[in-house]
Amino acid sequence: MENGRFTTADYSCAFNALYCSLIIVDNEGHIVCKNESSKRLVEETGVSYEEILASFSSQIDLVKGQGRFSMQNGENWIICHVYPWLRAGGRNGSILVLHESGHEVCSQQELDIVNTTFREMNAILELATDGIIVTDRQGIIVRVNAAIEKTFGVDRRSLLGYAADEIVAQGIFKEGIVKQVLESKKRVTVSSDFKDKMLVYTGIPICDSHKRLTSVVVNIQDVSALNLLRQSLEQEKLKVRQMVVMNIEKNGDLIVNSSKMKQTMEKIRIISDVDSIVLLTRESGTGKEVIVNEIYRRSRRNGKAFVKINCGAIPDSLFESELFGYESGSFTGARHQGKLGFFELADKGTLLLDEVGELSLAAQVKLLRVIQEKEVLRIGAAKPKAVDVRIIAATNRNLWEMVKEGTFRQDLYYRLNVIQINVPPLRERREDIIPLTRFFIEKFNKRYHKRKKLSIDLARVLINMNWYGNTRELENVIETMIVLTPSDLLMPKDLPDKYTNEREAAAVTVAGIIPLQDALRETERQLLANARMRYKTTREIANALKVNQSTVSRKLREFDITLMH
Repeated sequence: MENGRFTTADYSCAFNALYCSLIIVDNEGHIVCKNESSKRLVEETGVSYEEILASFSSQIDLVKGQGRFSMQNGENWIICHVYPWLRAGGRNGSILVLHESGHEVCSQQELDIVNTTFREMNAILELATDGIIVTDRQGIIVRVNAAIEKTFGVDRRSLLGYAADEIVAQGIFKEGIVKQVLESKKRVTVSSDFKDKMLVYTGIPICDSHKRLTSVVVNIQDVSALNLLRQSLEQEKLKVRQMVVMNIEKNGDLIVNSSKMKQTMEKIRIISDVDSIVLLTRESGTGKEVIVNEIYRRSRRNGKAFVKINCGAIPDSLFESELFGYESGSFTGARHQGKLGFFELADKGTLLLDEVGELSLAAQVKLLRVIQEKEVLRIGAAKPKAVDVRIIAATNRNLWEMVKEGTFRQDLYYRLNVIQINVPPLRERREDIIPLTRFFIEKFNKRYHKRKKLSIDLARVLINMNWYGNTRELENVIETMIVLTPSDLLMPKDLPDKYTNEREAAAVTVAGIIPLQDALRETERQLLANARMRYKTTREIANALKVNQSTVSRKLREFDITLMH
């Protein structure tokens, strides 16, 4: 020692004076230093340094690991404690502290370590929030933690010694999970309801060093709170996605979210400054009224007369008097003061001719003359009267097909079909289904003083339904659910039975692996069979399947399918 400080020689002296054997290895696993005690250990045991390092290297990475390890030498054991050799720059290798131990001493040391480990594992087991059940290799319950009592409300001691399958009746075990793990020796996960909880069971096989299964650990997690949180988050995401990200445009009852409806709205915007005749084509129930109202709202005639008539509701004998009016005393039963027709009532404004495809050929001739001449002649009048009317015609029929069949005048068709706006069916604009659903829920909640909400599960179902009745059908379904569902959260099970049955009936499936041509043929057959249940004519089926009517007729004969009347 010099000036009160240890020298290298002092450290070397102390190092060699230690009773324990020390070996220091570098990051390459090479011995860089060893004390005198380690040399005596090698001489007394007859085990070389190389054998010592090889033995412990098989148990641990001597460069990176640490801990307590042992190697047998005859009846005795060499115990090795591995510690990291640290410098300012990090780990530089390892320090091995070795000593020889008799069998009994070594066993006691091992037992102490096992007991310490057991106490640590037991504390972890008892503090776990998940329920844990351990069975032996026969499926007999040998360990149950405290969380099981909280989850199931049972005394855990009452479960010990029973086979797992014997307590299925109590609802604690999902039937067969332990048996599946024992047979497959693989992890098995299942879910099950218990009272108001949703539980997830995970069975894990425990095997020994010879890969023999010794026990099964079943972890039981209550995910009810997680599910509620997930559903809440999904609800909020759905709102954000629908109300913000997708930039919904809402005007009265009009919901515009899908690309097809946005195209329709853009066409309405473009024609807002002109008075051209508009022909509105659509399927029944697509929300014609709101489209017509939007055309009127955006037009230059907004605020002026807006007259709506249903052509299909006017008898042929009254068509002329209703549309064109009559003079006083022009026929028996006529009003004394005469009557204005719909065209005169709509003068300077807009006239909606709804269901224009229902007009008879005779009525079509009279309508054509008014459109061409822009004047009406009242029954009994001596001269016509000029009218300034913007016409919107609407129909759910294919007017061009009617022209080819001779039931609709070609000249009237061309007069009406100046600007055609097709309202896409709901199944072709599925992005609008959820916004519409939310609108209807809000509407009927106010009407019936309810507080119903749309679940994410029901939203997924509604989006995938075909809605052949379009918006009107969706509105009716939502109203039914609002009125009849006891819960405030609308779920798929709350749908009317008709829709559950229709979804099941409409499924097109191919079982197993079969030749592609056979699968295509079976798909065709099922589609036609499903369409036969919904439509009355081959023309309707052809329109729905987007094929020629002749193709439908040929395929029906081929598959021996008859139409239902």
